[in-house]
Amino acid sequence: MSASGVAATINTHGPEGQQIHLFYNTNTKNLGFQFFDETKHADETEAFAAGTDAQTGFIINPAQVASTNLTGIDLVLGFTNKPQAAAAPGCKCEDPTQNDVSIISPVYQPLAATDLTNLTIAATSSETTAYVYYLTGTDYKSTTINELTVGDDSPGQFDDTVKILPNSSLAAFYVPEDDTRYIIYQAYSTGRLHAYCPIAGSIDDKEIDGSGSARSNTPLAVTYVGGKAYLYYVDTSHSIRAVVRDGTTWSASRAVQAPSQVDDVSQLTVVPSAHGNHIFYIGTGQGKQFKFHHAIDKI
Repeated sequence: MSASGVAATINTHGPEGQQIHLFYNTNTKNLGFQFFDETKHADETEAFAAGTDAQTGFIINPAQVASTNLTGIDLVLGFTNKPQAAAAPGCKCEDPTQNDVSIISPVYQPLAATDLTNLTIAATSSETTAYVYYLTGTDYKSTTINELTVGDDSPGQFDDTVKILPNSSLAAFYVPEDDTRYIIYQAYSTGRLHAYCPIAGSIDDKEIDGSGSARSNTPLAVTYVGGKAYLYYVDTSHSIRAVVRDGTTWSASRAVQAPSQVDDVSQLTVVPSAHGNHIFYIGTGQGKQFKFHHAIDKI
């Protein structure tokens, strides 16, 4: 099931009450934007998005989007339609079989391609490199995590994980203390979440025991704050739960207080502030309205 995308960043130098920036892909296949309050639960300010009568774009929706900050620049990433070649007279042109994995803000730049069914994406950054993760493959036997880099490092493809649930969401975080990064995905056989480190010499694929309540193809969001990774997912009752990595150990899961349950087609995103981890999602039954709900997990 494809998800309506949502991704958040924070600008701590922005005006108070408008430091959280929320990006989402619209029904017109363009990128939308809203401010949110970083101090408390509050209604969003005016949304900036093309109207229904505007020129149709090429950002795929439904599909996920992701964001990360590279050297002070917010990058938003998602999936875009491949350009249609001009048809020659009498040509019976076939429809594209792949989408592009692309930077969609602040510039448009295709980075790679994947099968039409792979619409989940995640990103994280070190001081010099942005790491972008997406899936290739069409079934559980062939589904593989791929890595793109914007910056210094070389991209990779990782085939040493356990079998991945097709259309699994992805989440990623970077640990500055030891210059490692982890990718979160959902396993095909157990439905539990895994934390995978792809770095040569440090490769690890650890099942997160506390994630047994995750629903199939749960959306995922993770942030790294104060030496801990906070991972959020949706359980079988459509509620948000959290597991926390402290050192090398993941905690048991706990419920996260939120204003509503999560819609089946919603992505999760999380961004930290001094007041807690801010989680955004689309509430049950509001999948076509872009009415984002705002939960704060006080850590």
